[in-house]
Amino acid sequence: MNAATSNANIASALAPTGKTHPLLTDLPAVPAPSPITAAQRGGDWIALYDCVGWCTLDHAGTDGQPGWHQGPLLTALAPAPNVNGLPTDEPRSLFEARVTQTREEAAVWGIDSKIWLDCGGESMELTVAATDEFIASTEAFLLKLRGLRDHLAVVSRDDFPADEAKKAAYMAAQDTRIKAIDAARAGE
Repeated sequence: MNAATSNANIASALAPTGKTHPLLTDLPAVPAPSPITAAQRGGDWIALYDCVGWCTLDHAGTDGQPGWHQGPLLTALAPAPNVNGLPTDEPRSLFEARVTQTREEAAVWGIDSKIWLDCGGESMELTVAATDEFIASTEAFLLKLRGLRDHLAVVSRDDFPADEAKKAAYMAAQDTRIKAIDAARAGE
């Protein structure tokens, strides 16, 4: 085998196939980089921005000046697209939560720490007690959801996929019907 043939064989062996290698399928997903905390930025940062060690806001950047602080964001992603979404839509958050602390002019206004919880567009500021209530109600909901899942497993045994040809014919007939109604109304 000459060098040109050998190089061509190596190149074709290394070409992407579009498939995940079997040895890589069980690897965990690479987590997104974590935000840098004030403690990681160092004592000078903490002193300059009157920051707390767990804060992940970049007070020198787009996050703004001192006076309030936020910890890392905890996110629970939806397991499926929105009912009106497309299967190709990016995953969206069901819940997002983080500790937020307001401490601007603390000697005057005090310090107020809460969990900011976003649930599908609704936002709440939760105290420790309110967070405990949310956790308890969520755990109770999850127990009921497990029961509903078991019911779905039984009910969905008779499910079958749609007939694509019949769907297309049905939609064409609907379109024809709508056009006929629109033409009749236009002629009135």
